[in-house]
Amino acid sequence: MTEDSSSPPPTVQDVLTSIEVEWEALQKVLSGLNAEQNTTPGKEGWSTKDELAHLAAWARGIAALVRKQRRYPPMGLPEDAAPNTLGVEGMNQIIFERNRDMPLKDVLEELHAAHRDAIAAVAELGDEDLLRPFDDFQPQDRRPDGHIPILWLIAGNTYGHYAEHRETIERLWSKE
Repeated sequence: MTEDSSSPPPTVQDVLTSIEVEWEALQKVLSGLNAEQNTTPGKEGWSTKDELAHLAAWARGIAALVRKQRRYPPMGLPEDAAPNTLGVEGMNQIIFERNRDMPLKDVLEELHAAHRDAIAAVAELGDEDLLRPFDDFQPQDRRPDGHIPILWLIAGNTYGHYAEHRETIERLWSKE
């Protein structure tokens, strides 16, 4: 997907394709890891399992957001959680603490379920919805950046997020 304003806006199908491409890339990396690699924390304190629990929470949040539901409870966050109150790092810390002791099997099941839920939610949108602002989807959670098209939140919480954490996992376990 491009940010070039001369290009036509992406369609829901374009977005779904981008999500699936990055999902498959993530799955390929995960298929090469053993149980120890999935559960051993890296330098920054998160294991691969923690990265995956984090991805699952944010995918749940985007599914709720585009369905115009409260997004924080499905993420395992307090009802009043928000980037402008807790900060993204504070939200991520709560997600980490909540899932730290969850068995790998359960994290993987939740990740797959959250991914399917995000795909289903995005598929419910029309192409024109992708350019509607965040505040249209979450009027109860108005934000200073609420004018941002929902497309960028979908990207940042699905395929862009998958790519970011896939790269983190690859760096964690690279032999170099």
